[in-house]
Amino acid sequence: MKKHGIERQTLAVALIPILILALLLEVFFTYTRFADQDRALFERAKLIIRQLASASEYPVFSGNHALLQQQVDIAFAQQDVNSVVVLDAESKFLAGAGSPANVFERVRIARSASNAGNLLAFQEDRKVLWLYYPIVATQIKLDELGNSTPADVANEALGGVIIEIGKERLNSEKAEIFGFNLFLLLLVLLTTMLIAMRVSRRITQPVLEMNNAIRRIGEGHLHTRIAGADVQELDALATGINDMAQQLQQDRTDLQQRIETATQELRRKKEEAEKANFDKSRFLAAASHDLRQPMHALGLFVGELHSRLDTPEQHKIAGKVEESVEAMSSLLDSLLDISKLDAGIVIPQIQSIDIEAMLKRLAQDFLPVAQRKNILMRVHSLNVTVLSDPVLLERILLNLLGNAIRYTPPNGTVLLACRRRGEDLRIEVRDNGIGIPDEEQQNVFREFVQLANSARDRSKGIGLGLAIVDRLAKLLRHPLTLRSAPGRGAIFAVTVPRMFGVDDLLAESGPVQTSVMPRHDKLDNLRVLVVDDDMLVRTSTAGILESWGCSVSVGEGLEEVWNKYSEAHFDLVLCDYRLPDGNGLQLADRIREHCDVPPAFILVSGDTAPEILQAVNERGHHLLHKPVRPAKLRSLILFLLKKRSEAK
Repeated sequence: MKKHGIERQTLAVALIPILILALLLEVFFTYTRFADQDRALFERAKLIIRQLASASEYPVFSGNHALLQQQVDIAFAQQDVNSVVVLDAESKFLAGAGSPANVFERVRIARSASNAGNLLAFQEDRKVLWLYYPIVATQIKLDELGNSTPADVANEALGGVIIEIGKERLNSEKAEIFGFNLFLLLLVLLTTMLIAMRVSRRITQPVLEMNNAIRRIGEGHLHTRIAGADVQELDALATGINDMAQQLQQDRTDLQQRIETATQELRRKKEEAEKANFDKSRFLAAASHDLRQPMHALGLFVGELHSRLDTPEQHKIAGKVEESVEAMSSLLDSLLDISKLDAGIVIPQIQSIDIEAMLKRLAQDFLPVAQRKNILMRVHSLNVTVLSDPVLLERILLNLLGNAIRYTPPNGTVLLACRRRGEDLRIEVRDNGIGIPDEEQQNVFREFVQLANSARDRSKGIGLGLAIVDRLAKLLRHPLTLRSAPGRGAIFAVTVPRMFGVDDLLAESGPVQTSVMPRHDKLDNLRVLVVDDDMLVRTSTAGILESWGCSVSVGEGLEEVWNKYSEAHFDLVLCDYRLPDGNGLQLADRIREHCDVPPAFILVSGDTAPEILQAVNERGHHLLHKPVRPAKLRSLILFLLKKRSEAK
């Protein structure tokens, strides 16, 4: 429905009643005036025809046509008379003037009226009015003395008179009256409209000003004020709006001050939180470094110890020690993963993945663990190819499966399933374990949060698995969801984009050629320089390298190494990151500047600070975090030596 302004509606309220009243009065007075004119014309026509009928009695009776014509001419000379006809009793023409039409038809109508007892007969239309009146012979009775009696006695009709009156002048007068009345109506309406507009503007103008002012106030211009109005009610409204704007302006000023105060407080707390987080990171990095140093040495000593033991009992004890070292290494590795993700140095390598093969491989890895807890593990996979980083995606599923088996009671069930969702694939890990309350479902993705491990049982993990999963899912941009209820298990799901047409592409590209790096059982006569400020680490590292057949030299810091071995040539340098007089990157840069063929270089560090991870990644060096497993160290050495020999 169309909306109109207040000025237009005010005009409508003022004009519509007046317009209706004026139209009614116009119709009434015009109708009355027209009726009076029609009545006057009819009465004048009756007078003329009666006078002519009375005057024509003697000429018709006596047959004096000249006198009859004279009477006709006198009647014809009257205003608006178009024609006059005098007929005898047999409707024969006796005298006339003008040009009458349909005389005999009108005589028939008149006789019909006379038979009905009416002397006067008439008929009219928009242009003419005609009348018929009979000519009657009148006899006068005489008494014995020859005097007339008081009563006249009508005799038979001698004929009739027909007069036609024109309405041209009457219609013209009606038109003039109608036009004049219409002019008066328009004049009244125009005057009323002007007055109504003037009055309405006294109302609408302040209202429009108030509307504009309120809009500006709504836009934030609280300094806007409204001038007073001539109308008492509008003036009171304007005063109220001004008071409201003033109060709003004052409230906004107070609110801005409160916001500024709150912002400063939040900024202060944010800085405190950032400082606390930085201190936490430094503490974790320092603690990790201090823990990794002896753990690294312990792992190398255990590796060297295995090669020197003879009896099964000795190997069994060494194995138990190695299991403890592995547990500590897992904890430190989880801390390292968190540090890497927070540092932003993990770059996903997106490629096509056969999800069915990945799920089967994961199921085979976890099946023995599930069987030990008497847990039924089911896998529902699809022959689908997805796009993701295979290592990171497998790490996500590995952590989710580990949690599901860890928190599912014996005789429970764990399901690893795939479901198509449009162009994506939804990978779900379901269990019927203890479940997670709604209020805790966001907290489980935080570090070191374990809802069902208040005693911190190491067999139930350390509370970093889901934190790593959450970070990896965000890094890969794979939506991660959780549905759970206490006592009803949990459903963790990650959504991965599917890849279409992979089989065709693989068929066109042909078989993939792979190469296998040759394995070496010995590292005989390999010249190795070990640099570390911790004597225990230097000793353990040198010991295991020498057990592999290497020729090992050791150093404590940058200056000592440079003074003692500046002229020596090494195949491999194994250096700690933190040194008393610098760091391992500085040593690597100096060696690269002074050697034509630089040796293979491996950095070893117990520090997980994000800035260190970034710096090493930017230089392109290989970094191993303490504690280093002997097998991992040996594999990296063989890889670098092969790469160095191919470069030559």
